[in-house]
Amino acid sequence: MLYRRVVRPWLGFKMLDLNDMIIAQLKERDVTFPNVKKGVLVAMVTPGSPADCAGFHPGDVVIEFDGKPVESIKEIIEIMSDRIGKAIKVVVKRANDETAILTVIPEEANPDM
Repeated sequence: MLYRRVVRPWLGFKMLDLNDMIIAQLKERDVTFPNVKKGVLVAMVTPGSPADCAGFHPGDVVIEFDGKPVESIKEIIEIMSDRIGKAIKVVVKRANDETAILTVIPEEANPDM
């Protein structure tokens, strides 16, 4: 029997789908939270990860991934799975700024985890 390794994309950040209630709570806690109606929150960035090296920050809101508007983690994962090893542009809202981040989607760091 042949065994094949499943290759998964990994950037090194934790994400959270945003909805109206979560956005309202985040704005109450932080007046600099971006003015968005949808997107995916970068909740945590792993130090030394591809996301960290590319310049992602906790609190960023991903609004576009590889040229496509995104509203859910599922959409981001679907896009990432087709782009392993390729450069992509990610647009995030950070406070009142919109920032484009270029990164390469690598394989997961430790496939045994």
